[in-house]
Amino acid sequence: MAILGESDSKEIEPPVWDIIRPPSDVTSMVDAGDTIWVGGKDGVIGINKSSHELVEFPCEQRLTYTRNMLWEDGVLWIGHDRGLTRWTEDGWYTYTEEDDIVTNRINWVMRDNRGTLWAGTWHGAYFNNGSGWGRLTTEDGLINDNVNTIKQHSGGAIWFGSYTTPEGGISVLDNGEWQYFSTANGLVHNNIVQFYEDNDGSMWASTGLMNVGAGSRFQKDGDAWEIVDTLTSEDGIPEGKVRSIFRDSGEALWVGTEDKGMALIDDNGIRVISVDDGLSHDEVKVYLEDGLGYLWLGTRDGITLLTRDDIRNIQ
Repeated sequence: MAILGESDSKEIEPPVWDIIRPPSDVTSMVDAGDTIWVGGKDGVIGINKSSHELVEFPCEQRLTYTRNMLWEDGVLWIGHDRGLTRWTEDGWYTYTEEDDIVTNRINWVMRDNRGTLWAGTWHGAYFNNGSGWGRLTTEDGLINDNVNTIKQHSGGAIWFGSYTTPEGGISVLDNGEWQYFSTANGLVHNNIVQFYEDNDGSMWASTGLMNVGAGSRFQKDGDAWEIVDTLTSEDGIPEGKVRSIFRDSGEALWVGTEDKGMALIDDNGIRVISVDDGLSHDEVKVYLEDGLGYLWLGTRDGITLLTRDDIRNIQ
């Protein structure tokens, strides 16, 4: 394993997989062609997709605690602790209260299939369809104004996840109608971390806090969504908050937890992977497949790179 860059963390012995550091705390990765832009606690940094060398991000805006990013053909949208920044090679602009959007933390950025840009915040979900910013709150139907994550299903429904207990949960806006999920009707925990749409069209929600958590899977039955599966430590994944869920091109399902490693689920069963096996950190927050044969695991301390052979050799 080659370790690139500097880190204060203890090096894994013996080395197994390739690790890139910096960055440290990774919360978002987007594929911008030759460069993977990586966002996290220290802001945005680039990594050359082929050489894995670090690339400086040319922006004077302070972007610490970057939470989520969206890449759109030369435009990078960056949600961070000082607002929402739009960056291109020609310059950058950060939206402020003068633009009718909050200037503090942006949790998530998403573009829906109608072209509307969404930004999840602690004060609701802001949206811009080209005519300025509007805001969706509990008065409009959200279960809670804390919007931690947003995902549009391929069928059109928009999922909003709150990260506030005990009032949090999931709000689904589908064809103009709202549906809600919380611990009152099947969730293990009301803190919603991320959504993921699986290959069969089902939706996963990563949920939890500390030693409580689960991956909840939803399918649509007629006009309504329902929970059809709940993945917990009783099924063999590590105990605690489920941080992330992802299915790779080889059909393996990856389930990351807060601090106890991650599970790899495929036809061979469930295997739990941790720093002892080569992960750069036991908390995997985000995933990316680069088209060159690597699966990128963004963790709380660096990026772990796996090839298809690496994955096949995991015992």
